[in-house]
Amino acid sequence: MVVAGRFHRSRGMWGEQWSLGLTLVELVIVLAIIGIGAAIGIPNWVAGKPLREVKGAARQVFGEFMRAKARAVSTMQAHCVEFDESLRSIRLLEGGPGCLKAGTDACVWSLVEGSGAFPLPQAVTVMGTPFGDRRATFNVDGTAESGSVTLQSSSGDRYQVIVHWTGRVRIARGS
Repeated sequence: MVVAGRFHRSRGMWGEQWSLGLTLVELVIVLAIIGIGAAIGIPNWVAGKPLREVKGAARQVFGEFMRAKARAVSTMQAHCVEFDESLRSIRLLEGGPGCLKAGTDACVWSLVEGSGAFPLPQAVTVMGTPFGDRRATFNVDGTAESGSVTLQSSSGDRYQVIVHWTGRVRIARGS
């Protein structure tokens, strides 16, 4: 007679006994399912690591662009995101007082207080020269210098972070 789940009563040599547990066949089936899942999943997970790294780096660049745009509007000072090739990093800079429109005003750039350089993953490279002078600039009215930055993983996957002159920022896969 089966009673609630795996508990069942059986009549043995020494009277009634309650049995709890798995049979050897059930245990072998569970281990086989886990083994098949690991054999399929682990290689796919390892092969997808470069793609995840470049996608994460693209999202980080996108986030820094949006942060620069928001700070430019809220502080009434132009902001930019600078790509430092030698350090393989990006950093957020702000223009000094009176720096409203980076293309026309003489701006003295300084590192935003409380923000450091964001290092890019080792497997991710910046393709070409983003934005001509390696700076994506956002003005106090939310507009920006048009341009894009292409990030490539060690396996060849590419993501492009595109900035429109209206200030719209988007991520596109591929070149």
